[in-house]
Amino acid sequence: MNFSKTTKYGLLIALALIIYFIIIDLIGLGNESWLSFFNAAIVGFGLWQLIKKVYEEKRGQFKYMEGFTASLTAGFIATTIFTVFMAIYLFEIHPELATELKQQITIAGEGLEVALLLFVFLSGVATTIVASLVILPIYKQSWNTKEIRSKQKPLNQQA
Repeated sequence: MNFSKTTKYGLLIALALIIYFIIIDLIGLGNESWLSFFNAAIVGFGLWQLIKKVYEEKRGQFKYMEGFTASLTAGFIATTIFTVFMAIYLFEIHPELATELKQQITIAGEGLEVALLLFVFLSGVATTIVASLVILPIYKQSWNTKEIRSKQKPLNQQA
């Protein structure tokens, strides 16, 4: 796995998420929590591009775990950066938005800051895992090829 590539894609995904959030907040829809579902499309597209790159580099020797590790690393980087951005944005730049979001998201207790940031972080991690598991089978090599079958000895065949 090329760590610089995963870092690059993690940064690009985070940047896309930040730009998307700023745009929806500028048009007055930042308090609409249902729009965060489009974050999954952004993360999914970024991870798909990363996995495709890893696959193209190792065409014949692509291993499922290499793609999975690369996508988890990039997703974790993107999620961490986006969570830090949201912390700064919600509690320093636009604190009224944090109050509006608290009314939409059921939070037990009074720890508004921690709960909102935990929600953002866990949503990002969950999206990364699910997107990775959905995308990776597209590039997984089948073990049921003619070459493999020709090397196998069927159970019902006598030696």
